[in-house]
Amino acid sequence: AWDLAQGSGVTIAILDSGIDAAHPDLAPNLAGGYNVYDGNTNLADVCGHGTSVAGAAAAVHNNAIGVAGIAGRARIMPVRVAYKKATDGGCYAAYSTVASGLIYAADHGARVANVSYGGVTGSSSVTSAANYMKSKGGLVFVSSGNTGSDQGYAPNSAMIVVGATDSSDKRASWSSYGSFVTLAAPGSGIWTTRMGNGYAAVNGTSYASPVAAGVAALMMAAAPTLDNGRIESLLTSTAVDLGTLGRDNYFGHGRVDAA
Repeated sequence: AWDLAQGSGVTIAILDSGIDAAHPDLAPNLAGGYNVYDGNTNLADVCGHGTSVAGAAAAVHNNAIGVAGIAGRARIMPVRVAYKKATDGGCYAAYSTVASGLIYAADHGARVANVSYGGVTGSSSVTSAANYMKSKGGLVFVSSGNTGSDQGYAPNSAMIVVGATDSSDKRASWSSYGSFVTLAAPGSGIWTTRMGNGYAAVNGTSYASPVAAGVAALMMAAAPTLDNGRIESLLTSTAVDLGTLGRDNYFGHGRVDAA
């Protein structure tokens, strides 16, 4: 796929906990962003999650350091929607903040948005904002969750919901599933950027989702005249069918195939 496109000209909004803007594998690709949670432009990563998600989607290609994201010549728009909870140190985001972040991304030129937080498909406010981004020509990718169970959410055409596969092309045991899953993508042992100029292998649908989002950015770069509906239909129709023949609750339409 990289012989055909690497993401040039496409901006991916990463709605998350912020970003390590000084990371050498991310800094060259950064576009303007916004801190929706605090209402300012402080994009410092409060949890580290956003930095790793951003790297999976679009860490810089061919710079002789670290890792390469799926769309390593795409622009990264950090949109901070999350906060760190003092009691458990976890990173959380409110549906209303995610919705505001999607509207910001749509209004500021992002063609792809990634939300690696579970449960957003069940939110009416996030659904409305995702449909707004689709009306602007964009696509919204979200993670299915890491419960290892059927989440019971209804299918949601506003968002592309991504489950995780492992290195054997099987469903990762912890990847949430159900009728709402659109696609699967690698999410186990994903080497990516981390805070403090570092790197690490990570696991979770949080990383499968930006892998799929990066593939969409490659497609948009390869064929800039295609609208988002066509990109989405090609993304699902070219996916490698895993599990039960046809669409199923574990892999959706299949595992993304960038080439």
